[in-house]
Amino acid sequence: MNARVSLLSTALLGAAATSLLAGEPSAVEGITTAPSSPQRWRVGLGYAPLLGLKAEFSGLGTFGSNFAPQPTGGGQDYNYDDGYVHVDSSGNAGGQTWNWGYDNASQIDTSGDGSVAFTLTRSTGSGATEEKDDAMAGLEAFGYYDMGDLKIPGLSLPGAKWGFRTGIHYARIDISNGDNLRTGTSVLTDRFSLGGVIPPLAPYEGSFNGPGPLISDLPDRSVAPGGFALVSGSRELDVHLTTLSVGSFMEIPIAQKASLTFEGGLNAALASGSYDFVSNTTIANVGTRRSAGSDSGTSVLPGLYLGLSGIYQINESWALQAAGRYQYMDDYDLGANGSSANLSFDSAFILSFGMLHSF
Repeated sequence: MNARVSLLSTALLGAAATSLLAGEPSAVEGITTAPSSPQRWRVGLGYAPLLGLKAEFSGLGTFGSNFAPQPTGGGQDYNYDDGYVHVDSSGNAGGQTWNWGYDNASQIDTSGDGSVAFTLTRSTGSGATEEKDDAMAGLEAFGYYDMGDLKIPGLSLPGAKWGFRTGIHYARIDISNGDNLRTGTSVLTDRFSLGGVIPPLAPYEGSFNGPGPLISDLPDRSVAPGGFALVSGSRELDVHLTTLSVGSFMEIPIAQKASLTFEGGLNAALASGSYDFVSNTTIANVGTRRSAGSDSGTSVLPGLYLGLSGIYQINESWALQAAGRYQYMDDYDLGANGSSANLSFDSAFILSFGMLHSF
């Protein structure tokens, strides 16, 4: 009897040991041995360049005249790009002055009583250009948490699972532009009647005390579009972009060691940057003006992302991952001295190449 009990005990212990080594649950006298818990966490680090960025620089080519337009009531000093009409020593008695001067013969119109025209030319500051950059180097760290088997009613996906993903991505964006541009101009023209007087040949400069040929001190004013101004210079946008993303994923096996992962969610980026520009604007027969400015600022840019990745499992703990992710966010804007820089993420996406570790 004792020998039979001993043999039965030995057999039960052997079966339990075999079952345990095989990774199967077993029961010995009511005690259950469970399998080891699955690895739910995967963390990764990868090289992740940011592509598809577009920067637009606008408001370029500011050209202001040295002189501001004055009211047209007469009896005051008028200064122009190509001459002047000032109050004389008589105080412009009779609405006329001899204290005037002009630069070019083309300013004289001999029809009727004759007139002399003076102009103030300024640019509209409408010069704009854009720069599309191929890729900006970036790094990212990310993690996946496995929530278990993916079950979709009416759809069979053997081995599929789902879970949550979070990540942080950093890239420095440095976009510069040196295109030569054109911008429109506007021309203010004031015409003063010569009253039949034959003007001196150009260039001519009258004086306060005179005497000299008298012209009307009351201008007839018009404003019209002019030609184009040429704009040269440089623009540079430098931004440090740190993006936090939170979402979910779905992973579907496609081979023994390979799987596809679909993911999507929300992101928020902290953009901190600066914009600097220098412009030289040239208007023919008027001159060249230099304008410059700089601005800096920090903004939070909300957005969303959608991605697809391929994972190759090297062993139980390590895997390789290649991913592509569309990353939309609000625009980032800076501006100074009439010019602005706009960084658009409408077509931005990230390529990521990294390693995953499971635990």
